[in-house]
Amino acid sequence: MKKQLISALSVFLVAPAMSATSLDIGYKAYTSDTKDDNGGAYDQPFVKLTHFDKADWGTLLAYIKLENPGEIKDAQNDADGKLTVKSLIIVDKQISDSKYNYWMQNFLVSNRTVMEDNLYLGVTTNRKYGGLFLNAGVGVNYTAASLAPTGASFDGISGYAAVINARYPFSAMGLKHSLSVNYEGQFDRDEEHMSTLGYASYGHQIITTLKTSMTDSFYTKLHMTHFDSWGATPNDGIEYGVAVGFTF
Repeated sequence: MKKQLISALSVFLVAPAMSATSLDIGYKAYTSDTKDDNGGAYDQPFVKLTHFDKADWGTLLAYIKLENPGEIKDAQNDADGKLTVKSLIIVDKQISDSKYNYWMQNFLVSNRTVMEDNLYLGVTTNRKYGGLFLNAGVGVNYTAASLAPTGASFDGISGYAAVINARYPFSAMGLKHSLSVNYEGQFDRDEEHMSTLGYASYGHQIITTLKTSMTDSFYTKLHMTHFDSWGATPNDGIEYGVAVGFTF
């Protein structure tokens, strides 16, 4: 009984260290060429709430992001800016004791003009090379999308998706940093999916993020993203931004 009590207490004490919730407040912008090529791209603030949990069965990552909250920023050509809601859920369920996982990922973006929901089902693998952590996977892509101005919509299987996530922690100038690169690509999209949102058959986003921990709970982030036939940039482009965040 005593051993069981100690074991239970150990789980209780260790569990908080395996999960974290954070809040980012930031601002994102686009290059002038990106704005010229994509009428829906414009500079705006954002707020993002993220939760990560690691357990014996695998990992869970979830976030909800509000872009242009309060619709305080106008879009291009003095058009009204829109609140955009984005949410992401990633579940990696470890397969036995292997380095492979059953993978489920769902990303939803929605505002008054456009809605797109991408569901990936597949397999990922986790690898570690010294301090470098890699997660990569491939799966089928199910998409639901609609565009209000044209009334076009799509709902069905739309090719497949691949992800590569790399993270490397390091120390410099007395501070702890983490450099991450996240690639997400969609291949062989359905023609109706493409025509609904103006996409090409292939599209991707590559997000490069530098996170710097100022204290145990306060950090800053710098990010740059390259889009190729993706989201608000169907004609490709570059987004960059800055954020401050708190872990609690």
